[in-house]
Amino acid sequence: MNTMEPPDTTSNPLEKIIHTLAVLMSREAYEGGLSSGELAELRRWRYGGTVPATAWRLVARHIDSEAKMRPEGEDRWFAVLNGMAQMAPHPHQQGFDVAPGRILAAQGYSENRFLKLIESQDQAFFDAVARTCRFLRAKGATMDWNRFAPLVLAQNPQSAHRHRRAMARDYFTHKSQQ
Repeated sequence: MNTMEPPDTTSNPLEKIIHTLAVLMSREAYEGGLSSGELAELRRWRYGGTVPATAWRLVARHIDSEAKMRPEGEDRWFAVLNGMAQMAPHPHQQGFDVAPGRILAAQGYSENRFLKLIESQDQAFFDAVARTCRFLRAKGATMDWNRFAPLVLAQNPQSAHRHRRAMARDYFTHKSQQ
């Protein structure tokens, strides 16, 4: 599926939000997208640091109010924004071939870094998300944020565990087929 193809009407709200953010990060400011300065603000954000105005504006305008009710949820959304900005101008593409675990294996992401990504918590986790996104951008690759965002956004341990295991299955299955 093309990166800019809008989600169908049966898509869940997360898919619609991810699509909107991807479009904003893929277009030039004069086309209604984010400016290079706004993308730079989002890329510089670090967990526990000052949240850039651009992130607050995107949360207020485009992210479902349910998703931002608690401060922990807001930090997780800021991490999604940061990660997608790291990968701009091509932050998102839907499809099996760009599932996070699969694309990381295909691009040669080390097992040690992958395990740190899926096992880390708090500051280390948010740092690993940003590092992973920078790696993919350097490789000229993208991923399906509809599959990655649920891991970043997961606030309850059971949900996070389920997403981590799915991503690990994709990663190690693809590695074993190489």
